[in-house]
Amino acid sequence: MFENLKHFVSSTRFKSTIWYSSLFLVLEILLGIFIYFYLYGTMIDNLDYGLKTQAKAILRLVSEKHMDIEHFVPDSVYAAPEDLVWDVIYNEVAFNLRNSFIQINYKNRNIFSTDNLNGINLSFPEKKAAINLFSFSDTTLSPKRIRCAKLVSGDYKIFVAFPIQNIDQTLNSLVHIFTLLAPVFFFVSIIGGSVISAKALTRIDAIIKKTEEITAQNLDEKISGEKYSDEYGRLVKKMNEMISRIKTSIDYMNQFSISAAHELKTPLTILRGETEIALKSPKTPEEYIEVLKSNYEETIRLTKIIDNLFFISKIDHSLIDIKKEKVSVDNYLNAIGDNLQILGAEKNIKLVVSSETNAEVEIDKELMTQALSNLVDNAIKYGDENNIVTIKAEKYDTNKLRIIVTNKGEGIPEEALPKIFDRFYRVESSRNRKTGGVGLGLSVVKAIVGWHNAEISAASVPNFETEFSIILNKAG
Repeated sequence: MFENLKHFVSSTRFKSTIWYSSLFLVLEILLGIFIYFYLYGTMIDNLDYGLKTQAKAILRLVSEKHMDIEHFVPDSVYAAPEDLVWDVIYNEVAFNLRNSFIQINYKNRNIFSTDNLNGINLSFPEKKAAINLFSFSDTTLSPKRIRCAKLVSGDYKIFVAFPIQNIDQTLNSLVHIFTLLAPVFFFVSIIGGSVISAKALTRIDAIIKKTEEITAQNLDEKISGEKYSDEYGRLVKKMNEMISRIKTSIDYMNQFSISAAHELKTPLTILRGETEIALKSPKTPEEYIEVLKSNYEETIRLTKIIDNLFFISKIDHSLIDIKKEKVSVDNYLNAIGDNLQILGAEKNIKLVVSSETNAEVEIDKELMTQALSNLVDNAIKYGDENNIVTIKAEKYDTNKLRIIVTNKGEGIPEEALPKIFDRFYRVESSRNRKTGGVGLGLSVVKAIVGWHNAEISAASVPNFETEFSIILNKAG
């Protein structure tokens, strides 16, 4: 059970749910903070506006009455200046609940104060502005801070103040509501995150299940979901491409194993058979020489097969180190012709070199020699006896030249031309079966040509002529 719990906690589904819920909770907290300060600022602004409006209204009333406060004489109606002022501003004070504290000074003398001021005289430093807004604290008046508007006009100073207790109560209520709702929202976000994660990752589960079903025996199957253009669709597409590459690699390995085993088995069987025959009964020196010659030929054949297999292996693992140098095409091809002339001796095939380009190319001589040797060897192997094989260099365009290897013989069927550079591909013909080969020579040539940023192509007229062309860039 602990392992299952550990697996669940480490799963993407659990982590995405926690991240989603945490983000939701953080957003809720940030929203609450924003609302708190927004409401606080709005209510303070409204309170300030009400205080200023009330102060202006009181000033207007007492100014319009032209009250002679300085020479006030008590009578049967007004026993004190406060009574007179109260009568003037009664409506503004009695019907405006924000006027908790009101004080009116005339020529720096307090002529009116509401009873709730408890005899406290509101007095603040003078400022140049006609009306000022400020906050102050006085526990004898209110346990909360008090917001005050002070209006100065002529001999009058109007103080209108109101405690922000109601604002604090409203904001505290809001805090309590958010505090109560936060766990609820967090719980709901967890449920929502779980549902969203489960729905979002369902396709991942399907991909995992299908991936588990794919083995080396059913690599032709595909994971469904490529039709979607979202991340999962792109993932499925890349996984299917990977499966295709794996299938290609496995097919190549299987083909490699079968072809290599088959091609190595033939010369080894011949070597074993001829050696056994030679050992069974005494033979003349001439007969032993023939056996040794045959064994030597098969050994050469084995060496070529192994060399090609080794070279292909180095290609696949990027172990080829190319060392280019400038060479004269004419001198280079003439030297190759002299070295390879002996290959055609058995079939009386003459190797003819035709090169008068006066051009230079930048190549790896060893690798390019291997490529041309493979082409010449094939040309002789599949060419008619008592004929010629030509190596020709000619101008292709301003910055390129072409090397052509041509022979006369059976040729290559048209349908086989697009495949002859593929690994292990061999044209099925009576002559090919006689000469053998593992089908790697031309793939090696193509790889070498590719490393030189060059191009290779083949053209053939069956039972007449076949030519291979390598197009190289001239040296700058």
